[in-house]
Amino acid sequence: MTRQSKSWLYIAALALILPGCKKETGAPTILPSRAQPFVADVPVPKGFNLDREKSDHSYTEGRRKIKHFYMGSQDLQSVRNFYYDKMPSGQWRLVDETLASGVYTLKYKKFEEACEVRIEKIPAKLFKPSTQIVVTVKTPHLESNY
Repeated sequence: MTRQSKSWLYIAALALILPGCKKETGAPTILPSRAQPFVADVPVPKGFNLDREKSDHSYTEGRRKIKHFYMGSQDLQSVRNFYYDKMPSGQWRLVDETLASGVYTLKYKKFEEACEVRIEKIPAKLFKPSTQIVVTVKTPHLESNY
């Protein structure tokens, strides 16, 4: 092999290797939102779907009770970052956040309403997503079964 051929071989090898090397920016990962959220003022990360068998909601004279279960495959930290970043755009104000036993719980207030977002891993089933988000929205003076 000639010297020029070896040079081209090294350049080609570097061209294949270097694109895989990324610099960490230090900024948290923020997932994109679903184009069509299931509740107008509560965002849902893209790739998460409503589990209709477990979820329920009701709207009565401007009051609402919502308990939605969303399933997806993103890591817990990215989902937590998503809600921390996106909920204020729906006028929700974070009032409490906990991480206990690997479960994130974020609590928000908006006027009279309270919203709790619970993010957790659940046992994975074959070809099923393993990250669950449980969103509960309540108007405090409504009777609640949640």
